[in-house]
Amino acid sequence: MNNPTHIPDSSTLLQSPVRRALLIAAIGAFLNACSFGAKRTAAEPAHPLSAEDEQLKRKFRGLQGGQLRVDSLFQVEGLNIFDEDGYLFFAHSRLTPPDGRITSSYGADFGVPKFLRFEWRDKIEKEPDGALKRGLPGRAYYGGNILGNYTVPVASRIPDSLLEDKRRNGGGFRLKIRIHPDGPLIGWDLERGIGTGPDGSKFHHAGGDFQEAYIYQGKVLRKGWFIHPKTGQRIETDY
Repeated sequence: MNNPTHIPDSSTLLQSPVRRALLIAAIGAFLNACSFGAKRTAAEPAHPLSAEDEQLKRKFRGLQGGQLRVDSLFQVEGLNIFDEDGYLFFAHSRLTPPDGRITSSYGADFGVPKFLRFEWRDKIEKEPDGALKRGLPGRAYYGGNILGNYTVPVASRIPDSLLEDKRRNGGGFRLKIRIHPDGPLIGWDLERGIGTGPDGSKFHHAGGDFQEAYIYQGKVLRKGWFIHPKTGQRIETDY
């Protein structure tokens, strides 16, 4: 009687080094063919910078952000600040003078935003995903009536002399914002050691539409000031 045909099991087949190698190669080829259903392509090259962006890149070389200081001259509700690309640069539910200032850090492609768009309202509303439903960034405020809606230039106003001094002698760059009922005010300076500034403070190259008061140990050593957005009048403040 003929012996029945012996069919080796898979463990026997894998005992051969050659068969194991062929099996591994076949599995690898199969997985490569199934990877995401298509051949990967190289990333598209970045678009060349515009002449304006090239100029800003040269102007702000070495600066990628700084400290942000925001306050207001009146009570502001639901403040949103967007950059030139529509990203939410800053947001706050309520700012109140004189002690309602907010300080934080920020980053920007060319050192500071090209433009900033401001909006504030008479009240804010809250609902689940309310901002996203309105096409706004998740942290943006919404609701009520818009009381202020302004777009102002920023990068073009920063003096070259400040940037050059920072590259040579250091210091922390500060971008400052003060909300006025007739429009936002923009300011800037460099922060160094206490007593190194021309007025005895720690701030150099202070400029723009306003400068906050210099207060030391609760005493106003130098009054602040701002330029009225409509009249151009210079007005002093104690904060």
